[in-house]
Amino acid sequence: MSWRRTLNLNQPASVFLGSQQWQYTGRGFNGLHQLPEHIVEDVSRGSGIPEIIVELDQYSVKMDGDEDICLDNLKTLLGNLMNFEPRRTQDDAAADEELNKYTTQFYELGGIEVLLRILMANTLFPPGGKRSKFTGIGYQESEVLLRIKSLVIEILTKFHMSVIGERVMNKLVDYEILNYVFTLLAHQKTFIIACQLIEDMLQSTKEVLDLHKITNVRQLIQALTDPQLANFCRILAVAISDLDIYENKSSLFAQNKQKRTKGFVNVRDINQELLLGIPELLPRLVGLAVVRDYTPRFRGMVSELDCWMEWVENQMAEEMDENPGQDDLEDFIGGISEPTSAGGPMNIQQGLKITEELVQRVEVVYVLGLFLLGKHRKKVQRKLAELKLAPGLSELFDQFIWKCQVSSRYNHSRHRLRGHNAACECSPEVALKIQFLRLVHSFCDHSDYKHLLLSKNELNEVKRINAKAGSLALANLEGVNKQLMCKGSKGLLTKIVEVMKKEPTTSTFRFWLARAVESYLRGSTSYCDQIFLMRRGLLQHVASNIVEHEIRHKEILQSSFDLLGELVKFNVEAFKTFEEILVSQPKFDKFINTVNRNLVDSNMFIRSLVLSYEHLLTEESVYMEYAKKENKLLMYISDFNRQLDYLYKLIKIINVQNLTQENVSCLNTTLVFLMFANRKDALPRYLQALHDEKEDVLEVGGSSNLLRNFRELLIFWQDHYLHKDKDCSALEKSSRISFDYWKQTVSLLVVDDKENKAAILHYVQSPVVSDRPN
Repeated sequence: MSWRRTLNLNQPASVFLGSQQWQYTGRGFNGLHQLPEHIVEDVSRGSGIPEIIVELDQYSVKMDGDEDICLDNLKTLLGNLMNFEPRRTQDDAAADEELNKYTTQFYELGGIEVLLRILMANTLFPPGGKRSKFTGIGYQESEVLLRIKSLVIEILTKFHMSVIGERVMNKLVDYEILNYVFTLLAHQKTFIIACQLIEDMLQSTKEVLDLHKITNVRQLIQALTDPQLANFCRILAVAISDLDIYENKSSLFAQNKQKRTKGFVNVRDINQELLLGIPELLPRLVGLAVVRDYTPRFRGMVSELDCWMEWVENQMAEEMDENPGQDDLEDFIGGISEPTSAGGPMNIQQGLKITEELVQRVEVVYVLGLFLLGKHRKKVQRKLAELKLAPGLSELFDQFIWKCQVSSRYNHSRHRLRGHNAACECSPEVALKIQFLRLVHSFCDHSDYKHLLLSKNELNEVKRINAKAGSLALANLEGVNKQLMCKGSKGLLTKIVEVMKKEPTTSTFRFWLARAVESYLRGSTSYCDQIFLMRRGLLQHVASNIVEHEIRHKEILQSSFDLLGELVKFNVEAFKTFEEILVSQPKFDKFINTVNRNLVDSNMFIRSLVLSYEHLLTEESVYMEYAKKENKLLMYISDFNRQLDYLYKLIKIINVQNLTQENVSCLNTTLVFLMFANRKDALPRYLQALHDEKEDVLEVGGSSNLLRNFRELLIFWQDHYLHKDKDCSALEKSSRISFDYWKQTVSLLVVDDKENKAAILHYVQSPVVSDRPN
């Protein structure tokens, strides 16, 4: 039987006759389906591509042909684009070359255009003009047609990953196509694979998606089921991420310059406003984030990996026993219903299904965290608190299995991933744990609702400590809503601390655990919270970990120093405890050496020492002698020459061009030193010493001297922090120094007056041209 199942009776019998017809009538060949059969077979050369394109093309013209033939061709095409081998072999290079030839031929013969016609069918002239049951968000489409379109979309995603991916995306980047694919997110058969295609389309363009350009996006989001909404978070993660709005992802200078350009629009904030205007969105996301029944757990299994491997083994046994021989048309879901071998039936693969559910859970938690990073952070923190996010996260935390819990109960787990060592923490749940801790970090960061992470008993303990806190007492503890707090004897904060204390020193989770606790302390320094955590051994643990181990991971070291700085800031009891940890000179020397070798990572701790020393001298003068003559750390940081050395080193390692969100804190730490110098009318002494002792030592990023570089940094500081969109309250709260004094000190340092001895310009040899962005 011929591959051409439907014959066009008007088709010319030969290319010659077709050419003649074109000359007389102006109607010639415009598609493979119009060519004679023997010509198509000759073009094919055994690949089968032209035959597939012809039959798909015929179906796309009226969309009323044999749907089974269309499905068969799409399955064949998809099977040829998939790799069913479990591991790469030596023959994979040859296979990759064959696949490149296959995809290139399909593209050059117009196959992508045919697929797009099938995909967009019914969009121009939908049958009867009927809409779907969701008002205004889609067209009436049959289950079979949705299955066909799901296969078309999956094939397009496979082409995107091939050698012709960029050319394929160039044909797809169109708002008409994008709008239509969005409507497919509301259909069960297409919602997963449509989301994948949208992600591919968004990644192929530099333009950030403005959700307002998606037709009826509010109604679409409201119409999504819970699994569909969780899946949709993959797109929201792109739409409300701040990184995607900047061309340069790290340089603060470049980002500031872009923000000041005419026509710059912060699409992230626009998208957030739209989404937060949907009343039920946050409640639904919180419900999806904290639901607990989502991962396999088996009694007697000692690790997450063991549970997952047990589930895999059970599922493989089930699937081998079932061995379906034909496609499951009724329960088909694109992206999950897949063949397990070339030409095999397409059925739901449970492994893909549970993986997809876990990925969706990660995306939901990630998106909640992103909502807490925008300009609506305070509003979102309040809303999430009212939705009982804190107790929900606390209960979810109980479901996690940590490395320390495995190693403390058993010598080893049953399974280890191929090529991974015994210390490996890999499991399908790693990403969820990380995003969970990021969400906790963002929820607590400078938040009025952070005490919801405590249990009721713990809150009472904090209140008792607060009653003895003096000038560092909190005023709002009585206003904590106990109905929104964690349940049980231990709150989420204590649970995180307990895991952190037991996790191995090299655990990648230590960074995220420390960041979560540090964000709880960040903001207006809270004596009662510091003591609460000290009673649970956190200060002893973090400081001893630095002293007793060689921490090689920069991120873990940085988070440890940041947390340490928040624990001791302004707190004389914390410094007394610290003194007991650094009791011997070797321990003190090792700790200080670690600080000095890693200044970018430890600068927040150095800042905390300076702030605490000045606080004890001026606001708690009863401890003045202790700060000046008894405590090693405070005596160490009070030395003028040592402060000068830190100033020099901190200025040396940064310049305007290399400033990032990670190292801009070094600049603020230098300002803390100099603000206290300014209070004592000692700025000229510091600047003169920097000029006399350090000036001839340094060349920084093209700047001819230290002080010129510093002045350029401070001019950038003004541009960065004094912009109308910048919230600078964090600097004021964390330092207990009014932001007006920050501004005043910077203005004095950069003033254009060479006669003023408190101005940097007085010590610079030649006039300075400002490099302030426009």
